[in-house]
Amino acid sequence: MDDPAPLSTEVIQILKDLNPWWDTGKLRREPHPYHRRGVRELIHRLSSPKGLIEILRGPRQVGKTTALEQIVSALLDKGTRPTDILFVRFDQEVIQERAGGLVPVIRWFTKEIRKRPLEDGDVTLVLLDEVHKLPKWADDVKHVGDTFPLRMVLTGSSSVLVAKGGRESLAGRVFTTEMPTFQFREVVEAWTDIGARLPAPHAFHKLYDPDPEPLFRPFHDLRPQARLTLRRHLERYFNRGGYPRLHNGEVGDDLWSEYLTETIFSRVLGVDVPDLFPVRNPQLLRWLYVEIARSTGQEVSQNRLAEFANEAGFRTSQPHVGNYVHYLADALLIREFRRYPLSKRESARTPSKITLTDLGARTAVFRVAPSLWESPPDTVSPLIETLVQSVLRGPGIDVRFFRDYENSSDRRSPLKEVDFVLEDAGGQIIPVEVKFRGKLDSKDFSGLECFMKRFKPSHGIMVTRDTWEWNALTRILCVPLLDFLLAF
Repeated sequence: MDDPAPLSTEVIQILKDLNPWWDTGKLRREPHPYHRRGVRELIHRLSSPKGLIEILRGPRQVGKTTALEQIVSALLDKGTRPTDILFVRFDQEVIQERAGGLVPVIRWFTKEIRKRPLEDGDVTLVLLDEVHKLPKWADDVKHVGDTFPLRMVLTGSSSVLVAKGGRESLAGRVFTTEMPTFQFREVVEAWTDIGARLPAPHAFHKLYDPDPEPLFRPFHDLRPQARLTLRRHLERYFNRGGYPRLHNGEVGDDLWSEYLTETIFSRVLGVDVPDLFPVRNPQLLRWLYVEIARSTGQEVSQNRLAEFANEAGFRTSQPHVGNYVHYLADALLIREFRRYPLSKRESARTPSKITLTDLGARTAVFRVAPSLWESPPDTVSPLIETLVQSVLRGPGIDVRFFRDYENSSDRRSPLKEVDFVLEDAGGQIIPVEVKFRGKLDSKDFSGLECFMKRFKPSHGIMVTRDTWEWNALTRILCVPLLDFLLAF
């Protein structure tokens, strides 16, 4: 490698501050001991000397920086040389403006810290936080990745990191780990005593096993006192959502709503998303987020959203609104679900189901939330769907919804719906319906039964309030919400 371009004293000092293990062999303080599942899998992949560039994707305040610290700590514990790890935060203005790009930093690190060529010895790990803030970052990352034997982890928005580089993008070179807000089980495991006593979770693809009942049975068989405690935790999660600082004691009970409003509206919608995407009208972006929060779990077309926006005083169009919905989804603030099966005539006029990814944000916006266990079913059902979607994630799994006439060729026949349809890469499908009421009757199953008759899945899942039942004839398993959220 050529001699490094000189870095300023200020840049060098910041790099040393960010990498204390170069001198001490350890972090200044140990990160939280709880590793999210995606982080555990990422650490395992990084143990290999070769692999794709890793992207950690998620909104502000969900633990991405903590995950990077956990990676460093885990690799140091495994014997990685401290001088084989470089961490750079590009939200530091000095690094952005005075480092001269990524390549000079790598060259300085190699000569002054590693003190041997990158080709010698064990592989070097380079962790780049908010790398998209660096001018010409795509060219730099591509050059470094193509030239030197490194493992790299980037944080940011996957669509930006993969698409903005144009011809020099990283498409086909990356593996993305999504980090939305914490799921309910993650909150229980990380910050409650009962978390360590739960049965082991399942990988989500286990839901495709022909016999689903054993997946949920250990959770349903928990002792009544444990279930009561978990129900109380679920009520709190239902109201506040999964941002870590609402559960780790950093944000008090009297400030959590203000914290979420500041985090989402002032920082994520006001700074982060406009910094990542060409947002010309931040007020419209915020308005769309509030409207989606108001109607989370319902179907709406982009055309209708554009009409509503114009009625509210915004001069906009469907393509503009569609772009903003995409930006919100890429920032993991919302999820958009298309119909199953996909139609060749899909367009902006075709409604999709849109949910928030975190219910705490909705509570913070409207300053009120219904009680999970006491409110009428019709009030909480769309919100329960938003809870359920939080665990419907897995590699190669496409999540959609079903809505069609019972007789697809007869528009006079009744409409039938299924809240979620999960399709894996091999084409296997599992329908998941949500009915959060005290007692179920036959009409509650009509959507699932219609879907299963038409598409022949191996089984269907009904997420309920309290009902637990396996019907061997219809092959529908009724699973209480608590058990379903804890199982994955």
